[in-house]
Amino acid sequence: MTTMKMAAALGTVAVLGLAACSNGGTPHEAATEFAPDTEAEITFTWWGNDERAGWFEEALDLFNEEYPNVEVVRNFNPWDDYWTARNTEAAGQALPDVLMMDAGFLGEYADKGLFLDLGAYQGGLLDTGGYADTLLESGTVNDQLVGVPMGYNAWSMMYNKDLLDELGVPYPTDDMTLDDLEAYVLQVNQAGAAHDPKIYGASDYTGGFPGFIYSRMQEGEPVFTEDGAPAFDEGDVVDYLDSVADLRDNGDFYPVERTVALDPLGGFLGGEAALWFNFSTTVAQAMSDIGTENIGMVQAPTENGRHVLADHPSMLLSVAANSDEPDASAVLVDFLANSPEVKAIFGASLGAPPTDEGRAAVEQSTSDSVDFAYLDAIESEITESYPLLPSGYGSIEAKWGELHEQLLYGDIDTEQLAEELFSEMDMLLG
Repeated sequence: MTTMKMAAALGTVAVLGLAACSNGGTPHEAATEFAPDTEAEITFTWWGNDERAGWFEEALDLFNEEYPNVEVVRNFNPWDDYWTARNTEAAGQALPDVLMMDAGFLGEYADKGLFLDLGAYQGGLLDTGGYADTLLESGTVNDQLVGVPMGYNAWSMMYNKDLLDELGVPYPTDDMTLDDLEAYVLQVNQAGAAHDPKIYGASDYTGGFPGFIYSRMQEGEPVFTEDGAPAFDEGDVVDYLDSVADLRDNGDFYPVERTVALDPLGGFLGGEAALWFNFSTTVAQAMSDIGTENIGMVQAPTENGRHVLADHPSMLLSVAANSDEPDASAVLVDFLANSPEVKAIFGASLGAPPTDEGRAAVEQSTSDSVDFAYLDAIESEITESYPLLPSGYGSIEAKWGELHEQLLYGDIDTEQLAEELFSEMDMLLG
């Protein structure tokens, strides 16, 4: 996470504290029908670039073909500016009627009562019949449906087929254990030692907090408690980091100095490391940055080769509790989340569509096909909802990355990393 993203996340913590007394989620008798000629004016905002804005404009124009008298006032911002604006609105109880949400902020806003419970609209104005229960649960806070996923992905291990073919190394498999992974990294390192620049198996894969979340899921352990406190201790963090101590200490991971030099690409996206651990939708970024469509994807290795997976919402839609037009807002959420025409516009850029009908509407690119095939392959192993993330999660994730870089440079050890991480969480989570 960049410094600007960390600042935005910290700003969210500070400003939303002012909204803590909100009486959001005010009970509303949800309508079950919405006539096409109903007149209403609602506001809708999202984050992204000009390309995404063009797609949303096209989707909203389609919405107005069906509901010509619902005026949708449209607005978007880049990521950092988006949260700055939402924080200010949250403090004044003046959020837009409909807004795009990130899983890392959903619980934070919902805990302040800033969202309408959309559960009352299910089976009426909001169709969630085609959604997996585990995915809907990831948009549920305090037993209220406050976020409807527009797309989803899952944790994965990607690999560069071109590099592995060049080195003569077989592709990784979906049943690898952590010991297998360590041996595989060393195998790639040996094969790539004479390459200029040298090819590595992977960067240190304990470098991101999502990897730690995945590890906790495999152990059947929670990540955060219901009240947002960490459900792990410093020892758990140390054990996780020390699980790759031999590779780290022996210089077998992609060098941190080279990672910094290539920023923001890093080893895998720079074409100098074979493996990358990330959410499946990012395969599109991998193909674009590396300049190849030959990217494969399997489940990340575990201690015993078995997996516990979750569908992770990539984008969600929420309705503000302060909305004066909750019914019209719910209709817009349903349209954007479910319309096959909208899914055809966005493809998988917002994550894989959650329903079979939505996926069928996508004219799949190569990256979409790889992503969808992976999600189909692991469907039976998606048995959990992605953990609800607490207020300040964005800053916790950023702190993990910052401290891990210090660990790689040798400035701190794993015990110091865990201690400083918990000091940060004590401040952010109270």
